[in-house]
Amino acid sequence: MRGQFIVAGTLVGGVLLSFLGWLTAALLPPRYKQFRDPGAVVEAVRANVSSNDIYTTPRGLFLAVSLPSSSDNGSRSFGTRVILQFGTEFVVALGLSLLLLMTAVRSPLAAAGLLGLAGFIAGIETHFPNWNWAGFPTSYLVAGTSYLAANWFIVGLALGAARRKLSPKDA
Repeated sequence: MRGQFIVAGTLVGGVLLSFLGWLTAALLPPRYKQFRDPGAVVEAVRANVSSNDIYTTPRGLFLAVSLPSSSDNGSRSFGTRVILQFGTEFVVALGLSLLLLMTAVRSPLAAAGLLGLAGFIAGIETHFPNWNWAGFPTSYLVAGTSYLAANWFIVGLALGAARRKLSPKDA
């Protein structure tokens, strides 16, 4: 049962996390605003950076730079990036499946609540420092934390249902 659940949870959860990630990126409002003159900004940044990285100034400007022509990530194809993203989602799904197996949770709703709470906590840990220290907008903190909590809640429903289905009837 445990082995079957780990395999099923990893596969179902990985596919679901991938789908939800693409859905949130495609449908939900963007968290980034556009520059008034993007060409001027790109040229100013290119003239002042040596590679893709995170840059800051004493006056509080914080800039994550990812220039398409940079050799840092430019060699990866779109297909490679998709494979890496799917692989990451399957690793996360494996972790969520193992986390669920470490509990006595049996109902899909309880599993969703547990993993949704874990996603909320992970979202705060991931996004709060950028909001607090780097001055990212509150919308970044709220959106990033909410997306993660909601996606893990939905995956929790699926994993809880899979666990219930794969559990022995007398457990």
